[in-house]
Amino acid sequence: MGIPSYFSYIVRNHPDILIQLQNKNFMIDNFYLDCNSIIYDVIHNIDFAILKEDETDIIIKNVCSKIDEYIQIIKPVNNLMVAFDGVAPVAKLNQQRERRYKSLFQTKITRSIYKNVKSDPWNTSAITPGTTFMNKLNERIKNYYNDPKKYQLNNIIISTSSNYGEGEHKIFDFIRNFPSQHSSKTTVIYGLDADLIMLGINHLPICEKIYLFRETPQFIQSINSDLEPNKEYILDLPELAKTITLNMNNNEELSLEQKKNRVYDYIFLCFFLGNDFMPHFPSINIRTGGIDKMIGAYKSVIGNTNENLTDGKKIFWKNVGKLVKFLSSNEEQYIKDEMKLRDKKEKYKIADETSEDKYKKFENIPMYERSIEKHINPFNENWRERYYTSLFNISDYDENRIKQICINYLEGLEWTMKYYTTGCCDWRWSYNYDYPPLLCDLVKFIPSFETEFISNKIPNPVSELVQLCYVLPKESLQLLPANIYNQLMKTYSDWYQNDCDFIWAYCKYFWESHVVLPHIDIDELEIFVKSIL
Repeated sequence: MGIPSYFSYIVRNHPDILIQLQNKNFMIDNFYLDCNSIIYDVIHNIDFAILKEDETDIIIKNVCSKIDEYIQIIKPVNNLMVAFDGVAPVAKLNQQRERRYKSLFQTKITRSIYKNVKSDPWNTSAITPGTTFMNKLNERIKNYYNDPKKYQLNNIIISTSSNYGEGEHKIFDFIRNFPSQHSSKTTVIYGLDADLIMLGINHLPICEKIYLFRETPQFIQSINSDLEPNKEYILDLPELAKTITLNMNNNEELSLEQKKNRVYDYIFLCFFLGNDFMPHFPSINIRTGGIDKMIGAYKSVIGNTNENLTDGKKIFWKNVGKLVKFLSSNEEQYIKDEMKLRDKKEKYKIADETSEDKYKKFENIPMYERSIEKHINPFNENWRERYYTSLFNISDYDENRIKQICINYLEGLEWTMKYYTTGCCDWRWSYNYDYPPLLCDLVKFIPSFETEFISNKIPNPVSELVQLCYVLPKESLQLLPANIYNQLMKTYSDWYQNDCDFIWAYCKYFWESHVVLPHIDIDELEIFVKSIL
């Protein structure tokens, strides 16, 4: 998912980077698809109530048809890569687990509001590596895309869910491993989430002509009225990088090396806005000028100097400390501004008459149920203590616990940077909290010298079955093999529950909320799964 609202921000603030596909004046060499979203799109367009064919067969057939449709639109002449998500780093497993619980809860709410809605006929939790569905899809994809000549291509690369790693990261692993096939070639990647945008601009030194493609959604006209929702667009990443670096350097030209490093710095700045591995800071929200705040701080601290936050390989912590110190000096005011804005929006009551009204109210529940935020209240003394006691289950203002949180967050900055630039350095690392530390505390623990918080480790991802046991809600555990399901319920039923609580302080929509779930010890889970196999 990446940074919420990032695509909207890019389209709104950088309209010149969108090229209408039919107006392009270049040939496309390589086309790489991050395909998991295609499965969801296909499922949402199937009316299962009238379906006469086998559900799995028709889904797989339509996925292949959709991929073929995109190939015909892009017309690549060299490489095609079809990638699906394999097992993810542990850093992402909590996000996947929470997302599945929220999806299940959302379905229940939808049924209660829209009384005539039937049960969801197809469980999307099956779109997880290791399920019977994904195994069937893998075999079909490998057989269907086994002939490059059929598409007038030189090469087709298939990476199914049985190959570990997220789809988009497997694509960029391939780009890094074969630079000669990309350095002077034009490459288009299917997908437009923040991860792909960040990964794309990060890899411009290797693949200098890289574009992103996805269907133009209907809502795009509400962002930019010049765009036509019935036309296909590609996102020009070299142009995006150019506008970003000029802005960060006060519109002054840079050396080639500094252009590259400014892009790395931009990506690093965006980590503070949250992503699939790290939460955003309540004081820095992309919807209320978060990117502008980060770039403004960067200009004040780094400016037109030859200094950087990172060179894509290592982090210059001394400069990061200067940046965070600048941000922390404004943190209380930023949070007060957020509080006032949210207070104002809370007054705009949503009607409660129609089913659509009720569902909209549910979607926006974090803007109306704000007891934790109001308890923290930055306008009252000792709000920092209340921030930690409310959001981290710290009974007192425990400096040792706060240090642990801050160090874990600094690890996360380094882990995420390496994940974007060179690949996953540690498959078992994770950020262990739903919220970040306060900037005024984080700055105390940023080193003033070059160091590494996380060393590179030999890849040791969890198995597909371990991931399934970890991320599936109780209602979806039947997707597991029967012997594992039965033993799991006998031994660890307390890991799974029908009901759960949500924390949505500083969120805007329900889907951004955090789910309160029992802790699953992944090492213990691995031992359990191995004992059964």
